[in-house]
Amino acid sequence: MPIASAACTRQTTAAAAAASACAGAFWIGLAAAAAAGLDEPVRASWQGVPLREWATRVTPLAGLPVIVDRRLDPDVAITLQCRGEPLREALTMAAEQAGAEVAVLRSTIRIVPRSQHGICERAEDARGRDLARLPREPQAALAKPAAWAWPEAARPRDLVAAVAAEAGVPLEGIDGLPHDHFPAASLPTLSRAERIDLVLAHFDRRAEWRNRGGEVRGVIVPLDANLPPPRRDPTQQRKPPPRPAAGVKDVFSLRAAAPLEELLAAVATQQHLRIDLDRGSLAARGIAPAEIVRVEVQDVSRDALLDRITRPLGLAWRIEGDRLRVFAPAVTGSGE
Repeated sequence: MPIASAACTRQTTAAAAAASACAGAFWIGLAAAAAAGLDEPVRASWQGVPLREWATRVTPLAGLPVIVDRRLDPDVAITLQCRGEPLREALTMAAEQAGAEVAVLRSTIRIVPRSQHGICERAEDARGRDLARLPREPQAALAKPAAWAWPEAARPRDLVAAVAAEAGVPLEGIDGLPHDHFPAASLPTLSRAERIDLVLAHFDRRAEWRNRGGEVRGVIVPLDANLPPPRRDPTQQRKPPPRPAAGVKDVFSLRAAAPLEELLAAVATQQHLRIDLDRGSLAARGIAPAEIVRVEVQDVSRDALLDRITRPLGLAWRIEGDRLRVFAPAVTGSGE
């Protein structure tokens, strides 16, 4: 399962990042941000590069990890010469050479077998639907974001079991996963539910999260089971969105009711920043990282969005290099 997670080094000048939320299970424009990156022109040449290596090389351009499904040959040779074509076209052409197609999700880009056409996106929507129906505590546990890594020869059933245990939510069907081993991997921030589905998708499965009389548990089901309708016509999905005029800065729209730490982590991830939450100063003011923050903004700048998240709690923020630092200023106002 080749996975690349290098930080994005491309400077983007245009993106209109949409965001939405439902009862704390939310995503913050990651799909829109990925779409903007996929429309950036590519000028590069690859000659006989193995698919595994090619995915690693294009990850910094996409700004999201490019993951190759385990059922595809990771050593199939990719030969491409791009002279300004959008990155999405380069991904599509590479996938075609591997007999596959591209699925752009909110936190990853997947190169998958053609048999999964449109299913990965619908499975992602099903996960959001399921989480929105859960009580607040298990919902927050499954939506909690974190980076993820595992060593060489890790077993998928062990990876899935460990994440479910972290969330404190039982997951049925783990023993039914094939005995397999994955190569070492390192991933950026993903929610626990995303991590579980990422592994299961390699076996045409996903987790369905159910609430029966207040008892929450997950059940591993076929990937295409109980899916919502397609997001939109697949032919329309492949059309790139209109490109904004040169010089237009990132803008955000967000309607959310979610834990403070998760909102900040989502914004930081979208901006390729590391979150540095000063828990000590928050605790001194009686503010918990899980404090629910309600935000509703339309077409605002990054700075304005961060202000709307932090100011109602009396917090301040700074961007220092590649770090987003959030803290509670000293009451005296003379320092931190």
